[in-house]
Amino acid sequence: MDHDLIIQIRKARSKFAAMAATYSLGVFNDNFFKWAAIGVTVGMEEWFTALFTLPFILFAPQAGWLADRFPKRNVVILAKVLEMIAMLCGAVAIIYGNVAMIAIVLTIMALQSTIFGPSLNGSIPELYPASYVTTANAMLKVVVTLAILLGTALAGHALELEHAGWEPGSFGRFAVAAVIVGIAVLGVAGSFFVPRRPGAGTTAKCPKNILLHSLQDLWEIRKDKYLKTILIVDVFIWFVGSLQMQIISKMCDPEHFNWGRGTASNLMLSELVGVAVGGLIAAWIAQGPRWYKVLPLPLIILGLTAIPVAIVPLLGPELGLMLMYPAVALMGIAGGIVMVPCESFIQVRPAPDRKGRVIAAAGCAAFISMLFSAGLLALLRLFISASPCFIVITITSISMGIWLWITVSKKEFGDA
Repeated sequence: MDHDLIIQIRKARSKFAAMAATYSLGVFNDNFFKWAAIGVTVGMEEWFTALFTLPFILFAPQAGWLADRFPKRNVVILAKVLEMIAMLCGAVAIIYGNVAMIAIVLTIMALQSTIFGPSLNGSIPELYPASYVTTANAMLKVVVTLAILLGTALAGHALELEHAGWEPGSFGRFAVAAVIVGIAVLGVAGSFFVPRRPGAGTTAKCPKNILLHSLQDLWEIRKDKYLKTILIVDVFIWFVGSLQMQIISKMCDPEHFNWGRGTASNLMLSELVGVAVGGLIAAWIAQGPRWYKVLPLPLIILGLTAIPVAIVPLLGPELGLMLMYPAVALMGIAGGIVMVPCESFIQVRPAPDRKGRVIAAAGCAAFISMLFSAGLLALLRLFISASPCFIVITITSISMGIWLWITVSKKEFGDA
């Protein structure tokens, strides 16, 4: 690596650490608050998930415009202040168990994450040379995964307080309230250390429509064959990951294997650890101008690894569960190898004054695919039990891998 690039990378470490800390604190709060809220309001999980998803779809154009129009640091600070206000309201909602207020807070949290995402992700290419962005994203994926693990695990311990003082005014609720507010305050403090960069200065007006504008941005992306192809693969990985976690949750329900909520969380965490490991592997192997040639094989491996999970009912609950942990971890690794370099390319490829819009549109497409996965699973469940639904992951992942291999092997697909 060039000596000047090495110096640039070293100088950026402290600023990147501030960005990673700010990001991971927000992710922790998202997961901790959501799962604690589910414990307070039994039976609202599906509604809360929908509320948390919709802002990412509806307000992505405005979030992208903010990232392109103003200094990204200012937008990050704005988002973190909004998070702190939301968590102050969330603390009151948790203490008193107010379902309506909890729902509103979850929506605001999703809105601030929508605003936060394009600006922070768009800051990474401004901080590091393009050749190092995949490595930076891999490290960020590890930190964020740890935040998800910690937030989910601590929320699980909070849920265990349900029968030991979880009623309104109990110590458990006050503990949750103190944690979410404290983390939000730390997040605001960390946001001021995000590097200062002038805004890209886009001359476009703030989008007045919502979903339509994201669809228009996605339609524009088709003109760049590299960006279009990588975006399709990235959205597919989000679809598969969402479908997989929903199937695992169903498999752990009483009407299936009755493994319980704790086992479902552990299986999902195994996948997340796999994604982090896969991201680190991707930083090592997805190098050079034709880095995308490493993507088809892990897609095919992901599909093949889903086959043993689909036949779990033939093995019985105990042996099946033993097989599930390594299987979902391997699927996570394969997904991480694909996801991290794809999202890095989406950050680097667009012009500076369109970077936020493209990142936001990509995020919108990913969340639409996640909603589609929920609808698909509901349809499949009318005909088959949960675990055989993994065959869908097998068929689609192998098909995507073959399609991508054929696409990138064409003569016109040269250096990206």
